[in-house]
Amino acid sequence: MAKLHSIELNLAPAQYLAGWNPESGKLFLPALSDARSGDEVAARVGILGQGIRATVFGAVALVRRFGRPSLPPGVELVLDATSLPAARFLALAARGEPIEFREREPRHVATRPLRVRGERGEARSATTLNVSQGGCALAWAGPLPGVGEVLAVKLGDGLLAPTARAVVCWAAGVPPQGAVGLRLVGEGRAARAWRAMAEDAARSGGPAA
Repeated sequence: MAKLHSIELNLAPAQYLAGWNPESGKLFLPALSDARSGDEVAARVGILGQGIRATVFGAVALVRRFGRPSLPPGVELVLDATSLPAARFLALAARGEPIEFREREPRHVATRPLRVRGERGEARSATTLNVSQGGCALAWAGPLPGVGEVLAVKLGDGLLAPTARAVVCWAAGVPPQGAVGLRLVGEGRAARAWRAMAEDAARSGGPAA
């Protein structure tokens, strides 16, 4: 399994636009120069002076370990298809163009038990509040995880139940009663199982969240 890096950074508008290639769907980030080709990255990117932030996901295609002021060290990401709208959204903000409201993917109110494990190995049971094709909101008891933290989410019981990786996109509330928003990362059996769960929630008639 590829290593997943989770980072948060703010870029000057010109810096973001210099690193964004809309034709190829690639984005250069001046960070993670110690990463390896093929590693996965979840990056929470902000545009300085705009108050705009968005999370993008991608695989490392190129690593620049050394650089100079005009060509800093960092990584070039091939963004996944679901991150391209967010990258374009950031580019609009960086150019100072009007930003229209973007409709998010449908979320359906659904209660599903999950088993979640944090980066330090602690495991807990949690219950979804709503589910979408790409993530969920979870009711969370106890100390909240940090934004950007990577969690392992087990879908179902048994030794062979698939486990998905997810990044914390937001956390709210006051312990012991809080909620967190997760965005799934990667493909494979776990991602297919998650999409099947989301489709089941939609078919069951759960109202849109």
